[in-house]
Amino acid sequence: MTGFIVGAVEIGLAVLLGILAYRIATLSRFHQVTAAPRIPVGPPSGVHGSLEAAAATRDAYQRVATRHSRLHPADIVTQLHILASLQQTDARRHGLELQGADRSLKVLAAAYFYGAAYGLTFSAGQDREKITDSAVKVIQHALDLGNMSVHQILATLTESSSTLHCYRNGLEGAEHWQAHRFVPDNQSLYASLTANALI
Repeated sequence: MTGFIVGAVEIGLAVLLGILAYRIATLSRFHQVTAAPRIPVGPPSGVHGSLEAAAATRDAYQRVATRHSRLHPADIVTQLHILASLQQTDARRHGLELQGADRSLKVLAAAYFYGAAYGLTFSAGQDREKITDSAVKVIQHALDLGNMSVHQILATLTESSSTLHCYRNGLEGAEHWQAHRFVPDNQSLYASLTANALI
């Protein structure tokens, strides 16, 4: 009788192990993550929330990537400076000062500004890499990051649905700002931070 119970338990564990392996393989196809160390940001989210955030971000990215603009790369960097200043001013108006904020809040803000940079630079062609480097400098200056590496922050962008949400809001907010010269409240830096961080 004991042999029968042990055998049943072993079969049950083998089935569970098979199901676990199948789920890991399925999720790894949909969720590519960099090997950089994870920076904890905002409240933890489940796998389902991360997959939804990744899909929504991918859709926004592809939509913005299809736009065509005639802006010179220097104009795009100037626009990023202006957009960053406007969004920081709006956050300060709501009582949120980013210069002295916690690291986790600055990580979310960096993701937002990086999304905004890509929202403004897609059409720049071969100069996109140069503009991205300039965007990193804008982010460094705007957030007064000190010794924190913007590149390290951005390497972990896909590890959290909170950072993906901020990136997507920056991307869509910049797209809207470029066309209409204002960012909708639900896509603002302040709204992105308060929706994804404990302030």
